[in-house]
Amino acid sequence: MASSTSGAGIRRTGTLALAALLLSAARIDAQTPLTLEQAASRRTGDYAPAWSGLLVTVHGQVSTPAYRFLDYTLLPIQQGTGGIVLHVTEGDTRLDAYQAGDWIEVTGTVSAVSGMPVIDPARIAVTGRDQAPRPERVPLTALLGFQQLGRLVETEGQITEIGETTKGPYVLISAGEAVYKLFIPHSPQQPAAGVAGLSVGDKVRSTGVALQYCPLPPYNRWFEMLLHEPGDIILVERSWFVPPSLIGGVVSALVALVLIVWWRERRLRAQRERLRKIYQLGEEVLGASSADAVVQRIGNILPEILGVSRVRLFLHDRGSKTLDAVVADGAEPISIPLASPPGGTHAGAAACFHYRTLLSIPDISRSPFPIASTEGGGPKSLLFVPMLTQGEVVGVFELDQDDRAREFTPDEQALAQHLGNQIGVALRLLDQRSVQEQLFRTEKMAAVGRLISGVVNELKAPLASIADLADLAQNKPHPCPAEREIAGIAAEAKKASGIVARLVSFAAGQVESSLVDVNVLLRNLIEFRLADWKASGIRVCDLTGEDSICVLGSQGQLEQVFLNLLVHGEQLLADAPERVISVRTSQLAKRALIEIGFSFPGEGSPDEGAAGVLGVARSVIAGHGGTVRLVRKAGAEPHFEIELPLAARESRPPARSATVPGAALAAGRQVTALVIEPDDGFQRQLLTLLAARGYRVVPVNNSDTGLELAQRLHFDTVFCSVHSPGLNWVELSERLHSRIGAFILLSDGYDAELAGDFEGDGRFVLPKPLQEAELERVLAATDRSGLAPARTA
Repeated sequence: MASSTSGAGIRRTGTLALAALLLSAARIDAQTPLTLEQAASRRTGDYAPAWSGLLVTVHGQVSTPAYRFLDYTLLPIQQGTGGIVLHVTEGDTRLDAYQAGDWIEVTGTVSAVSGMPVIDPARIAVTGRDQAPRPERVPLTALLGFQQLGRLVETEGQITEIGETTKGPYVLISAGEAVYKLFIPHSPQQPAAGVAGLSVGDKVRSTGVALQYCPLPPYNRWFEMLLHEPGDIILVERSWFVPPSLIGGVVSALVALVLIVWWRERRLRAQRERLRKIYQLGEEVLGASSADAVVQRIGNILPEILGVSRVRLFLHDRGSKTLDAVVADGAEPISIPLASPPGGTHAGAAACFHYRTLLSIPDISRSPFPIASTEGGGPKSLLFVPMLTQGEVVGVFELDQDDRAREFTPDEQALAQHLGNQIGVALRLLDQRSVQEQLFRTEKMAAVGRLISGVVNELKAPLASIADLADLAQNKPHPCPAEREIAGIAAEAKKASGIVARLVSFAAGQVESSLVDVNVLLRNLIEFRLADWKASGIRVCDLTGEDSICVLGSQGQLEQVFLNLLVHGEQLLADAPERVISVRTSQLAKRALIEIGFSFPGEGSPDEGAAGVLGVARSVIAGHGGTVRLVRKAGAEPHFEIELPLAARESRPPARSATVPGAALAAGRQVTALVIEPDDGFQRQLLTLLAARGYRVVPVNNSDTGLELAQRLHFDTVFCSVHSPGLNWVELSERLHSRIGAFILLSDGYDAELAGDFEGDGRFVLPKPLQEAELERVLAATDRSGLAPARTA
């Protein structure tokens, strides 16, 4: 039984061995027929050969002789659009027998050499012969993929690198960003082949078999062309020593540089010419004789320099707080109130003045200051320039562009600002020249006054004697035959004495402040000129009130102003058919309003000669805290309007004494005051009043010096004028707020809006001309609030 089992086992083992031999023979005969495309297909993922290890049969045409490497040999075959290479190891010479053009049928196993699908042949049979296939012209970028592998191809590129490896030399070529490798393997027949006669930058054409050398997965990189010899690389175009693109770039750069230099030189030449004209215009402006001459000059020259359509000049009137346009003869006057400016360009001028900075409006239709469209069209672009002089804005300089919207360049804005500042300096020089002329006239008048005073003093005694003798003759108990004549002599003597007194007052130009009844002063002037007016056929309409209207100031100076205005009215009425002068007085909100009107014939302009009269009048009235202006309205007679701050009738200047109540300070400490005032006359007046009240006073004439002193010394109170040069009073009050007890602003006349906005928290407003009652009120307010040491009674 055991023997039978053992025999059965032996027979079963033999049967299995025989089955294995038969299965092996069956695998050799049972190969799979594939096309070259199928045999070279890849797996997804690592891109390894899809048929790796499978016995297949393929059919194709040999494209080139075999490529001999040191350790293996490759033979490329192709058919249609497919290609693959046959692979045998070192010592196997079967592939050397086949030539390009042979059609062969190959049975073998699919494998891979450095990622490239190959067939290890078991049997090769020649099935025919044909002409060798021609290489297919393929762009270099098409070789960076699987489609052309194993096929004979031809491509072009520019050499970027030439090198050598242990297995053979190589050449890298490129087309755009694509880089491709040409490889010539060392073989036993040609172990030291190299590349000669080629250099980087040359354009070459190469012919060989598309191959892949990618030893590491994934096998989808590092494609190359396999060549037999260096001769398979043909030079197409020799590289330039300097590439043409570089030469073209250099030439283009040189041309561009020449154009830039030419354009820059042309622009600089134009800028130099513009600067020369601007500087020349500035010199002419500085030498102008009047504001009208300045406007006429810049209006003729500046449009050509900056390419604008129109130039306007606005001057700041401190008294009326307006921007007044400097206009030519016959033009409509323009006055912009700064407190409530109208719309349009006037709002832009006011904003430029308030913010003290240049304002450019490239397109007026999109500006924050819209202008209503007119039939003739308005300005399209605007440039407002503040005219700065010693930190103070004296006016606004306006440039208009009518035909088109434009952007004023930074250079144009800088030029306009420079010219605006020069115009401001010119106007300030004109003011100083006017003041100097006025001082000269004042000195002459003072000399004449002294002469008149001497003559009058000689006349006073005889006139007084005549008046006394006439009174004595009238007071005799017995009437005399010439009583009537004696009464006439007495009346005329008194009249002559009054005229002499007024003449002395007028010539001396009183400077001491006193209460002046405006109604009485005007009635005296009317009486003084009445005889001449009757002789000239001028009728006077006296509308002065019976009640007193008192202001604080110089009677002589006010009398001079009113007399000048009346005489100017006489001159305007010289050729008028109806000659009427009207004088009206009224009170309006703590202000005295005086109107001097005249019936104008309607020919010529009432402005003729008014500039000189108003120039002198404004300076005097401004010193009294008031304003004067010429008013012209349609359908009404032109007239002068003078506004002066009212003074309380009971506010009389007290007699000054070294022992004024309140001179001694509590705790034995004096109050130290800093006075910042550029007007020497007002400064001396304020110093006298403060010193009489026991103040220790330090006077300066500009804000910068005052700020420096306040930072080094202690001051209880600071008096600052709104016209102090240097740092503006708003910023000065902010800087000194925490260092001082009280800040007292010296304004031009009473300004309710300024007082309402500024006063409070240790800040006060004191109007000019200075009234001792107002000064005492402000000083008492500082005492009550504890901002300064209290003064004892």
